[in-house]
Amino acid sequence: MSKNNNTRFNGLGIGYVSLVMLFTVICLTVLSVLSYQAASANDMLNEKNSTFTTEFYAADSRAKEKLCAIDGASLGAMQSELQGGFFDDEFTACCDEIGGITLQKLPDGFKVSFSEPVNDRLSLDVQAKFYSKAVDGRRYSIERWKTTASDDIGSADPPDVWDGGALFGM
Repeated sequence: MSKNNNTRFNGLGIGYVSLVMLFTVICLTVLSVLSYQAASANDMLNEKNSTFTTEFYAADSRAKEKLCAIDGASLGAMQSELQGGFFDDEFTACCDEIGGITLQKLPDGFKVSFSEPVNDRLSLDVQAKFYSKAVDGRRYSIERWKTTASDDIGSADPPDVWDGGALFGM
């Protein structure tokens, strides 16, 4: 009996299996790194969102407190007028004590404007109209309650934008 020393493996060789396993490990490693980066970016975005929400509601609360103080001044001025005083004088004096308020005289009251900073880039702008006599049971109406960019950002020149003209001086 003779033995055949030329034994051959049928099917795939051991090298192909190693290459497939190596490719699989590399793919899984890349996917895990990308997944980690996506989760990290999501956490940073959640943190920024949480910070902005906290800052916005703090500014909103300060604006409501200031509006409440101005409303108290309006009520006091209305009561003073009933006792023989003048609404305009009393309201202006009370608003000067509060501070940070811009008043504009109107025929039926005052337009009050003020701003509360949200963060270094945004501010909450408030504009309300306070009546010298109650209108429909209201002493004031809010005309604007809006978040706007701070003045230092808004004053920058706008970026150059292509106007649809010829490219490269053609």
